[in-house]
Amino acid sequence: MASQFYLVHHHIKPNMSEAWWGIVGGQTEEDSKEYEKSVMEKGFFNHSFMPMGPDGPMYCVWEVKDGISASEFQDFIDGPYGVNFGLVALNNNVMQLNLELTGGQTPYERKF
Repeated sequence: MASQFYLVHHHIKPNMSEAWWGIVGGQTEEDSKEYEKSVMEKGFFNHSFMPMGPDGPMYCVWEVKDGISASEFQDFIDGPYGVNFGLVALNNNVMQLNLELTGGQTPYERKF
């Protein structure tokens, strides 16, 4: 088996945009690097972050290490180490890419 890729559709909950962007916008480059290292150690890597506007929606492409199930990824993305950053600001719809349909081609070079 190999790592899996997921498209995540993030919806900002009503009246949570300012608080969420306040946390994200307040991160230093060092904070971002530390977060990336922390989640990578847990088996997750965010390849891209694509916001459509300050009130959303937002999309991300995540890679998940082999052996981590879709439900475990959902728990991570919704949990305290995921993209809510301690808030309950986002609803996260996780969709696994079917790499069999692409002949095994991945959207990004694998990190795991």
